[in-house]
Amino acid sequence: MNDHTVLSRLAGWIAITASIAIAWSIFQWANGKGWFALRQVAFVSQPLELDVGLLESAVRSEVRGTFFTVSPQRVRTTLRKLPWVRDAVVERRWPFALDVRVEEYRAVGYWGELDLLSDRGELFRATSRAPLPRFDGPAEMAAETLQRYREMKVALAPLGLTIRSMSVSPRGAVSVTMKNGLVVELGRDSIEQRLARFIGLYTAWSADERDSIARVDLRYKSAVAVARGRTSSAASTSGDQVAVVGTQQ
Repeated sequence: MNDHTVLSRLAGWIAITASIAIAWSIFQWANGKGWFALRQVAFVSQPLELDVGLLESAVRSEVRGTFFTVSPQRVRTTLRKLPWVRDAVVERRWPFALDVRVEEYRAVGYWGELDLLSDRGELFRATSRAPLPRFDGPAEMAAETLQRYREMKVALAPLGLTIRSMSVSPRGAVSVTMKNGLVVELGRDSIEQRLARFIGLYTAWSADERDSIARVDLRYKSAVAVARGRTSSAASTSGDQVAVVGTQQ
């Protein structure tokens, strides 16, 4: 390689470096003049449960700097701390905008005293006054409980029964209370078969018999215990129990 070639390459690198330095200086000058200031924050999705004012305030608290210096990740992290926010996507949009898309939880019920159960079987904390069913049980069983609830909801719908609450013990025993006050104890084993047994009995009972029953206990191997004494469609009281023998399936 001769000296002329070396000098040509060196001159080329010097020119490139100088160009980059000049471009950076111009950028810094323009940035300082506010040429790249953010002029718009656009909410791509409109929240259903989340308070819009709270959402806007959270975004404003993190929108600092210009189009190039603002941190979408910081905005996303702040939004994910808000109630009802499951996740958020924050993206720059050339030349002066920031797009915010918020994914909210969809609540299907209350879980215990403090949490809500999402349609994905996740527990989250937020405030709601919606008329949703109540669930109680170990947090690690939330997804399984939701799946079981959905199956029962479909099975009970033809009977005109709607689940008001559902509890699951640490060992997995299931107890369901209907909107009319009827309590159905299903235990923790063979729950599908026991539910099918209950549906068969309920279908066979007359309307008067259905209205009088407060509790149905299907935890026995070859019998069903029925407690009568429900005096209204909104509440149930304990009463005499009658063992119905020979109902095992």
